[in-house]
Amino acid sequence: MSFLDKLFKKGFRASTQDPNVAQDSLSPVDTHTDQYAPLWELQKQRQLLEVKIGGASRAYQSMILAIDIKRGLLWLDDLFPQQHILDIGDEITMRHHRNGEQLVIRAPIVAMGSTYEASGFAITLPEFVYYMPRRSAPRVAIGHTSPLSVKIRTLGQESSFGTLQDISTGGLRLLVAGNMLPFLRHGALLPLCEVDINDELQISCRARICAFRMGRSPYRHTQISVEFIDLEEETRAALARFLRETQPASLYAQTDNSRYTNSYAAA
Repeated sequence: MSFLDKLFKKGFRASTQDPNVAQDSLSPVDTHTDQYAPLWELQKQRQLLEVKIGGASRAYQSMILAIDIKRGLLWLDDLFPQQHILDIGDEITMRHHRNGEQLVIRAPIVAMGSTYEASGFAITLPEFVYYMPRRSAPRVAIGHTSPLSVKIRTLGQESSFGTLQDISTGGLRLLVAGNMLPFLRHGALLPLCEVDINDELQISCRARICAFRMGRSPYRHTQISVEFIDLEEETRAALARFLRETQPASLYAQTDNSRYTNSYAAA
């Protein structure tokens, strides 16, 4: 019995409380639309996808098993390496990189295949699916011309202060004196990220670590790139205006995608 046969013969249709949904709702003829063309292509090519659970740094691999547009579900294969703590309600982040672009989907798990004697799990199907440049927002270099202090806090540690190097509406990069590598993990959550741009513009939000490395010049330091998580849209819009109005185009930092495993401005 196939995966889909097992899934829907075990009563999943009844659980949707929609008697009008047919069992053939996954037919590519009926559901293949341009809106989800990237997902259909990934499924057809059996592409491996990067999957992370919540704010954890460990990455797993998976593949798309089925795209159920009528029920609004995206079914993924069991994670590899195998793990047994995944459950309904957990949020996952799925990524696929292609020619300098990336597709990113963050969604909660809404069903487990094991409930229907099948493999995999289902997440909410996003409304829009598309690839975007790994750095979707230009970053403005600050450096030492007008030093601004950034305050961050890693989980379980005291706050640290660093110097803002560049910033965009998606995130920022800072230098912290000394070696912070023992306290940093890719994808880890920062409960606090603060920087006062001026009297009218203050940024305070949570952030996610995207990249970090040690540096020796102009002093021994840790360079950290972070992505803003819950920055208020009003503040983001004000930051965009500030960057647009105060920095000439020649000062916009060049994108260097090869340096980071993912961009702090991708979300």
